[in-house]
Amino acid sequence: MRIGILEKGDFSQKALNSLNKIGGVEFFDGKNLKSFIRNKEIIFIRLNYFIGKKVLESAKKLKFICTPTTGLNHLDLEEIKKRNILLISLKDENKFLSNIRATPEHAFGLVLSLLRNYKDAFLNKNNKEWNRDKFKGHEIYNKNIGIIGFGRIGKILAKYFSEFGANVFFYDVRLNIKPCYGAKKITNLKKLIKKCEIVLLCASYEGSKFLNRNYIDLLQDKYFINTARNELLDEDYLIKKIKNNFFKGIALDVITDENGKNNLNKFIHLTKNRNFILTPHIGGATYESMAKTEIFLANKLRKVLLKNKEN
Repeated sequence: MRIGILEKGDFSQKALNSLNKIGGVEFFDGKNLKSFIRNKEIIFIRLNYFIGKKVLESAKKLKFICTPTTGLNHLDLEEIKKRNILLISLKDENKFLSNIRATPEHAFGLVLSLLRNYKDAFLNKNNKEWNRDKFKGHEIYNKNIGIIGFGRIGKILAKYFSEFGANVFFYDVRLNIKPCYGAKKITNLKKLIKKCEIVLLCASYEGSKFLNRNYIDLLQDKYFINTARNELLDEDYLIKKIKNNFFKGIALDVITDENGKNNLNKFIHLTKNRNFILTPHIGGATYESMAKTEIFLANKLRKVLLKNKEN
């Protein structure tokens, strides 16, 4: 089988060894995706490309798309299903993902960075002012932390914040989600936002902008962190609020339509002279987590192929 890997950088050698037992592996050189994908039966994709109708029209032989991610908005799921291509991802692989800590660690780090003004306080050749009072910050201890979406990442964050002595609350649309790690459940999203000084968006994206203007309005003078997907909220309204210095601090690891026409330049411009941190979707990007997920996915693919062969 012909296997194409779209993002070569630091791809796990152990995962590559596993794929070489399935078929011939080629790495995309970044020049012509349609041409590269034309004869591939399997592709591995991270987050740098959007696989939609235009690309898939060239992929007549494609049978499997493997993505070591839980979020899938970089893929046209309807078009993939229409073409009977099997999607292999990390979605709902809860047992395996319980030991993947990159994103919750990043989210926790963003909270600490906002509270302690790290973006501006780190000294360098362009920032030489030794003035501790200018960068005086706040502690996590005894703060009210609100987590929107209490899945894997939300639960791990609850554990982290509880260990630091914070008061943790969470909201989840799924009614059967139970509290853990000392976090208290709040069944009304407005109440959660009003109660908490720091709000983290950790929900899965299921196709709706549920954090609308009414909810964003409640975040005035609070800290807001999003490491999930910006498609979950009204991004244009969020930009307007950032311009007006609405938040006490804001950190985004995601933007809407990351691989297409987006608001990246607007966001970058807004980071100046504000307690606003913007990172390029690095939440899951650690050597440890990426290697683990690629190995897991390669093995998952081999099991699927073996099962298909037996049938």
